[in-house]
Amino acid sequence: MTTGIPVDILLNAAHRLGKTPSLVTTTLQGVYQSADATTACVAINNMHLIRGLIGKPGCGPFHMAGQPSSSANRTVGGVGTFPAHRNPANPSHIKEIARLWNVDEAKLPVGPEKGIEEQIDLMEMGRIGFFWNIGTNPMVSLPNRRRARAAFEKTFVVVQDPFLTETATVADVLLPAALWGEKEGVMENADRTINLLRKAVNPPGGIRTDFEILLDFANRMGLKDRDGHPLIAYKTTEECFEEWKKVSQGRPCDMTGITYEKLERCNGLRWPVNDEHPEGTTRLYTDFKFPTETEYTQSFTKHQFTGRPLTKKEYEKKNPNGRAILYPITYLPPAESPTEKYPMWLTTGRLVWHWHTRTKTARSPFLHIAAPRGYVEINEVDAQLLSLVPGELVRISSPRGWIEVPARIGNVAQKGLVFVPFHFGSWEGREAANELTADFTDPLSKQPSFKQSACKIEKMRSQHIVTAEDTLQSLANKYCISVDDLQKANRLTSPYDIQIGKCLEIPVSTINVPIPPYLPERRR
Repeated sequence: MTTGIPVDILLNAAHRLGKTPSLVTTTLQGVYQSADATTACVAINNMHLIRGLIGKPGCGPFHMAGQPSSSANRTVGGVGTFPAHRNPANPSHIKEIARLWNVDEAKLPVGPEKGIEEQIDLMEMGRIGFFWNIGTNPMVSLPNRRRARAAFEKTFVVVQDPFLTETATVADVLLPAALWGEKEGVMENADRTINLLRKAVNPPGGIRTDFEILLDFANRMGLKDRDGHPLIAYKTTEECFEEWKKVSQGRPCDMTGITYEKLERCNGLRWPVNDEHPEGTTRLYTDFKFPTETEYTQSFTKHQFTGRPLTKKEYEKKNPNGRAILYPITYLPPAESPTEKYPMWLTTGRLVWHWHTRTKTARSPFLHIAAPRGYVEINEVDAQLLSLVPGELVRISSPRGWIEVPARIGNVAQKGLVFVPFHFGSWEGREAANELTADFTDPLSKQPSFKQSACKIEKMRSQHIVTAEDTLQSLANKYCISVDDLQKANRLTSPYDIQIGKCLEIPVSTINVPIPPYLPERRR
């Protein structure tokens, strides 16, 4: 048994998916950060393609990014491709970028991207000596974070962020940057919509925008093009966007038909926006034609089992020529599973009250009060087997580290599985879920598998030897615990079930961990 889902439910789901006239499938980190992440996404794509549920209203696979700005990062080449979805393994694409930038093509990087865990490997080997971190908090968000911190501490690190985050503790240089609302520029959202953001207020004195910082860096570095002119010629965000339009021309994300004025007038536009689609493109693939021609595709793809990048010749053999590619898939179990030493599954995730590593949400009093600390969610059956009481401080250990958090007992987590929210990561405490998580990665996407690790739960208790004067009530009063919890902690069936000389276990601490309802206005 692989999933634990009853066969009749699986058959019913298959029947519905096989018959439905429309289907939108959304995925996010729960899929991307699990075992077989890419395989799951490929299976979803296969289903939509086979059934023709793509390119028409109410249909399509919607693989969203964790942050809206991630879409823009992908479009402009921030995650392994060259700008405008160009292929770094295609010589003609490299030549085209060299022409657009007026640089020597031999100086442009070739080949596939390096995932973050590969970059940590390179830091440990001394092959990355400089790391520029902009607007993210890897010292809380990366798995096996103690290992990640040690790698960062071997490297010269620049942290560019509006806030002092946990990652700032490993920085050699801190560059404070302006927030949204304090700067101007264009952004892309998860549905390809391009919006113009105008500056609402000035940033604090001396604080510059990301754009201004990077522009200043390029000028100080004296970066030149092939003719000896400054490589970066623009001075404003609008001039930068005008250059970007030239780079995007003829590519899937063609934005040559966009201007700042048009973005404001139309309240955003979905690419491509060009002469053929002057008002933008509501949905892609309406003609079932896909950008898979060998000289056009953004990637020659990868081996679906090993993740090895395919060569141009291997890709040409598929002869997709504008057709979508169906890939066979194979199930592989998680890289780490429970063992005798670490008998429970650990999974991590989000709470509705916080965003990622709480860089901003922790500074909101309402959101902080709603969920002020880390905890572990444990099934009541497992809690009973361990004789845990609600709110009891426990230690969770994995092959990588340990944390100490209160237990929240109920039926939210499955039996044999514990859940720890990953938002909390102050170096002053031990409640960061990513002290525990495994840093194995998906061979294709290179995303870490945060969702499946092995762990164990240990009680943290002191001991009390019962004397003739002791009663459960007096002991409860002494240790600030209820009689009921004292009984549960020691598997006592009656208040009179203690004997002189008996050794009782006393939880070292109990902390209330209520989670407010997510939609309180819906309560009746």
